[in-house]
Amino acid sequence: MPNRLIVILPQGTTVADAHVKGRVRDESGQPLIGVNVHIKGTTRGTQTDSKGYFELNVPDNAVLEFSYVGYERKELAVSGTRDYDVVLQPNASGLNEIVVVGYGKQRKINLSGAVDVVSGKELDSRPLTNVSSGLQGLIPNLNITQNNGSPNAAPTFNIRGFTSINGGEPFILVDNVPVTIQELTLVNPADVESVTVLKDAAAAAIYGARASFGVVLITTKTGRSDKLAVSVNANYASRSIGRIPKIITDPLVTMQMKHEAATPLYNLYPDAVRAYAKRRSEDPSLPAVIVDPTNPNKYAYYGTTNWLKELYNDAAPAYSANFNVSKADKKLSFYFSGEYYKQQGMIKYGTDDFSRYGLRAKATYQVTDRIKIGTNSVFTNNVYDRPYFLSGDFFHNVNRTPSLSVPYNPDGSFTQDGAALIGVIRDGGRTNSNLNDYLTTLNADISLVKDVWDLKGDVTFRRTSSTLKSFGLPVPYTTGPGQAISYAGYNPSFSSNNNRIMRYNVYNVYTDFHKTFREKHYLQVLAGFNQEYRYEDTMAIDRKNLISNTLPTPQLATGNISQTEKATEWAVRGLFYRVNYIYNDKYIAEFNGRYDGTSRFPAKDRWGFFPSASVGWVASKESFFKPVSRALGMDLFKLRASYGSLGNQASSFAYGYIPQLPSRQINVILDGGLPVSVENPMPVSNSLTWENIRSINGGVDVSFFKDRLNISYDRYVRYTDKMLAPVKALPAVFGAPAPRQNAADLKTKGWELSVSWNDHVKVAGDELRYGVRLALADFRTFITRYDNPAKLLKDVNEGKAFYPGQEIGEIWGLETEGFFQSQDEITKHADQTAVGSDDQGYKFYVGDLKFKDLNGDGKVDYGKNTVDNPGDRRVIGNSQARLPYSVDLNLDWKGFDLRMFFQGIGKRDWYPNPGNHYFWGIYAQPWTNVQVQNMDHWTPENRDAYYPRVKSYIAEDASELGAPQTRYLQNAAYLRLKNITLGYRLPSSLLKRMHVSNLRVYFSAENVFTVSKLKANIDPEGLSGSVYPFQRTYSGGINLSF
Repeated sequence: MPNRLIVILPQGTTVADAHVKGRVRDESGQPLIGVNVHIKGTTRGTQTDSKGYFELNVPDNAVLEFSYVGYERKELAVSGTRDYDVVLQPNASGLNEIVVVGYGKQRKINLSGAVDVVSGKELDSRPLTNVSSGLQGLIPNLNITQNNGSPNAAPTFNIRGFTSINGGEPFILVDNVPVTIQELTLVNPADVESVTVLKDAAAAAIYGARASFGVVLITTKTGRSDKLAVSVNANYASRSIGRIPKIITDPLVTMQMKHEAATPLYNLYPDAVRAYAKRRSEDPSLPAVIVDPTNPNKYAYYGTTNWLKELYNDAAPAYSANFNVSKADKKLSFYFSGEYYKQQGMIKYGTDDFSRYGLRAKATYQVTDRIKIGTNSVFTNNVYDRPYFLSGDFFHNVNRTPSLSVPYNPDGSFTQDGAALIGVIRDGGRTNSNLNDYLTTLNADISLVKDVWDLKGDVTFRRTSSTLKSFGLPVPYTTGPGQAISYAGYNPSFSSNNNRIMRYNVYNVYTDFHKTFREKHYLQVLAGFNQEYRYEDTMAIDRKNLISNTLPTPQLATGNISQTEKATEWAVRGLFYRVNYIYNDKYIAEFNGRYDGTSRFPAKDRWGFFPSASVGWVASKESFFKPVSRALGMDLFKLRASYGSLGNQASSFAYGYIPQLPSRQINVILDGGLPVSVENPMPVSNSLTWENIRSINGGVDVSFFKDRLNISYDRYVRYTDKMLAPVKALPAVFGAPAPRQNAADLKTKGWELSVSWNDHVKVAGDELRYGVRLALADFRTFITRYDNPAKLLKDVNEGKAFYPGQEIGEIWGLETEGFFQSQDEITKHADQTAVGSDDQGYKFYVGDLKFKDLNGDGKVDYGKNTVDNPGDRRVIGNSQARLPYSVDLNLDWKGFDLRMFFQGIGKRDWYPNPGNHYFWGIYAQPWTNVQVQNMDHWTPENRDAYYPRVKSYIAEDASELGAPQTRYLQNAAYLRLKNITLGYRLPSSLLKRMHVSNLRVYFSAENVFTVSKLKANIDPEGLSGSVYPFQRTYSGGINLSF
């Protein structure tokens, strides 16, 4: 019989977790709120509450880690004590702060590249509708521009100035998954844990060709507390239009100005018409619409309509709510969140509504001591329902439609202008866009050698489906009694459906070795593989002549079916590495590189190697530096330098190296049908390859007075070589333009500065914590190579032509000397008919503009339109937005918190484009509005006026006002109070009785006021005027945590 051994274990050998608690304070005894407290080697942890207290269940022999931005990390071994009093010491510039970098994390002190970080707490401090609006102005030289005020508008991103003549944006990743700027608008701001911006090539090189113009790394939150944590946030906002141009609405003044502007080209308003305008101006109770005194078949309009106020809501509501639930223990960490946002648009007539909801589920599971797996899944739905005609043309028409017009005729029918504005928006059709976006990431982390060598991998699948359904209808109107009906909008009616699907896959696998040798030598080696594949397919169908306006689908239309389909795919693949060596936390060296390939270029030219190197020196740790540090109160003095080379593939179309065969249906019947013809392809270059971006960066980080004052300064030069550009024109007999080749270079140089001061003082017996942060930057860009040997200036002001030596953004224009005050002055002046036309035989009169004859040749002209012979033009300004800056102020006292965030542009010139009716008004066309500033025009009694004598068609094309000149060059710099938020957090003693860990109420205002020298009341972020108007927002909300 075999021997059997039976082991009997006593009960109670399993040791239960111990419950510990405590308080975390700074060196002055003040509680620290939001300190991360977690069990070392696990994901379990919690945060301190509003009084600095924490509670946590811990296993036997656990070690607690305390970390807080700006303070030294501290470890505490759990002993028999169960109640701890922890004091954290401030560190130099948060040197031990962990910063997310490419494919990993690093301590801030070990960074040698140009890197900036924004914590999620800074975004949480104010209500946000998207991540980009929260980042605007926070980081020097991260330039974010909101292009319009539309509910679903995506901004433009730029890091460190002008990138390429073909464009170029930062590479944006959310949890290591690349996203477009439009896709970034889908991210819930409340989910963001941190944002890291990699500015120079050394910091970004590990991402290779996608990162040629910087990287934005967004990391979302994870479960941290060992207790179930629940947060709920709700916000209600009221939005109103911000800056609105001021127009004249008095019918007599308006009519007189418009009539004078049109004279002698038209007798716009005969005496009888103007006589009634005078009567109605004196007696507004008279009808605004009468039968035209000069034509009994037409109506005459004497309205006082401010179309901006007529078409836009005085205020429109927006609602948002989000929640998150999280927890972390020995095995499982999870974070689950959801959001809902709804915004009513500013359009008064017809629905203009936007809504978004999303869910995120994020979890990690510790399978064994060596293996951890995780998942991160996100679903988002966007719906924007709006009038079909809500486009740039509509906003342009709003700007130019005269106040004399009214919406309706006496019989209730639309007027022509009423139909073109109210009619098409209310009755002219709809557009509904519906987007569903699903993303899931699966990841694994295998510890090959515990705390030394890891193998990591992740795979992401993104699927997006969107539909765009539109229909357009005719909108009837009449122009006079008994007149036939005419139509605005679409006549015949139509319906179209556009369906898009997108599949995007990302694969990463990399290994990370990190170890400290002999206590002073730290080495990290990271190497990996990345691959991305994206496929998009768009199918559209269009059909005219709807059978029923209430069922506007292509199936219920009788016209010919027009159907198109477009499919695009591209892929990138790369091998990457990073090597870090740090000696004694003083000397830092880092080497990054990537070997990248893209499908956008021919096989022989699609691969490139892009290396970088950076070094750092923490001089303040040197023994010889200590006397200097003590004398100056200096905590940190660190120098950084880097060099790197990256590629840019974004300038090339997915199939830019393959000749395209244009096809179209011809209008000739053959064999009973309309055949499709295929035309000769346009020539393409067979040697397209990467644009090459080289970057040199030098920086210094300094802190003083126990980390209260922190300063960072960087200077950089960036070379963009081998840009795709046209080369010499081919002979006309060739019949096609020359293909683009890698034939142009440019150079950008700039600097950036960040200064912050954080401190606390006693006020009425309580600590008042306050902080001030300043961000300031500048850059200039010059073309160094371009195939334009004659240095032609044609279209330079429109950004369509370049020449060697050109500074990007330069504005060439005439020098204005004032107005002609007498006929004798005109006779003696140089002939300037070549640059000014008033549609009256190219003659100038008293009250017209007088231009300076710069070259003294007796005439004012454009010369040969070259840099060497520009005629009487010179560089008068620059349109680049330079000296972007921000000032961030915050206070915290007795539960109250106040934040004021100012943002602006310090230097920018703008010349109003021809036809900008907000600025030029009737000087563009006599049919448009009379702007208030137009009243300051030249007359014999007002010789020092701003505008010349009243006349139209001189602010169009390139003549007189349409030609850039010094007099009307605008200073487009501005200062804006972007946000002010006042909050109050209830005392912890009261919250405990309510079983609540945090309850904060707040009031916030966005785009509060703007200081600008623009002549017209135009928003400096929307200079064209023909965009969805920007809004001012007032909101209130609550933050609640359990």
